[in-house]
Amino acid sequence: MKRRRNSVIAFAAIVALGAALWLGRTRTAPDLTSPIQRIFPQAAAFVQHRGVFHVYDDQDRLVGWAASGSASGYGGPMLLVAGIDTLGRVAGVEVVEQRETPIFWRMVRASDYFKAIAGARFDGINYDYPNVVGVTGATISSDAVVASVRASVAEVAGEAFDVRVPLPRQAFEFGILEITILVVFLTGITVHRAGGRARRSIRWACQIAGLLILGFWKDSPITLAKITMLLSGYFPDVRTGLALYLLIGGFAVTTFIYGRNIYCLYACPFGAAQRCVGVIGGKSFRLPAWSVRLMQWLRNVIVFVAVFIALLTLQPALASYEPFAVLFSLRGTTLQWLLLFIVLVVSLTIRNPWCNFFCPMRSAELVLKEVRRAFRKGVKVRSGWANACANASGHGTS
Repeated sequence: MKRRRNSVIAFAAIVALGAALWLGRTRTAPDLTSPIQRIFPQAAAFVQHRGVFHVYDDQDRLVGWAASGSASGYGGPMLLVAGIDTLGRVAGVEVVEQRETPIFWRMVRASDYFKAIAGARFDGINYDYPNVVGVTGATISSDAVVASVRASVAEVAGEAFDVRVPLPRQAFEFGILEITILVVFLTGITVHRAGGRARRSIRWACQIAGLLILGFWKDSPITLAKITMLLSGYFPDVRTGLALYLLIGGFAVTTFIYGRNIYCLYACPFGAAQRCVGVIGGKSFRLPAWSVRLMQWLRNVIVFVAVFIALLTLQPALASYEPFAVLFSLRGTTLQWLLLFIVLVVSLTIRNPWCNFFCPMRSAELVLKEVRRAFRKGVKVRSGWANACANASGHGTS
């Protein structure tokens, strides 16, 4: 009965999340005339041709052109509009939609990027200067701004000036981050299947590598916002987002095939941080079973609500409530700072409190294990039917 009840709840949750995504995707497209009006205050009429807006004043005189450009940021596609005047100069850039984490987006807006390109010719913009340099954690967002502006300017250049502005080809990123992810997952799979006395030491080594490289150096743990971004249908370019696919793919594959969540056991930098704090605290206390079940139930509810809102609004960043950014980049909201402080203090006396009670990856792990169990049960049922049919056929023949 308990298993049946859990299956019904899981099915209802999946249906609700699917409905939220459908409602989010059926909303009307954003209006581009308002941001164009802000770029060209004298605009009175707009004529769109092949994706480019021809902008006219109240005396039907052409004052410029505008086009939109999109690129994938941290939380999904970013949509901008760039305006070019009749002299070929950038009249302004307006953000139509963005799905970035609020604190990092404020860092991008506070930079001089948008002001730096105003007045520059469309074919002579120095894209290296205005980029947000040295802002830890905002690199993906700032790169998306650059790519979006480039795409919109290229549209106007081809339509208005018959000039082809080449878009730079993205380089394939494969470095220490991607290598670390592969090594940690392969090591975790091998050691966990082999067992042995060395497993504890090897796990410590993998977790320290994850803490230093995936955490403090690259700030690239799996977050609920990243998973929600993929669920929303926003897939980063594999050439620049390979690490994300390796992490989430490794988590899903190892949990589904081996039944063990190798990411949380060996790679998660925040789990490693809690474990290190636990060593300092010494003895770990066990909580009553009822309180553990209550907190785990509360975790599942929080994850469901966060993902539901993020899918309904198509804002994956709204699902991000983990205190990872505060620990690894020292930037975050007051609530995240408070949450980090509580988790680290509790880690002194209770083993991995965030991982065991509140981490959304645990909810994702439970879903994958239920799918794995149902899949294996289905395979056994089909195998049983096949054997029964084969035996019946053989008996009838004889």
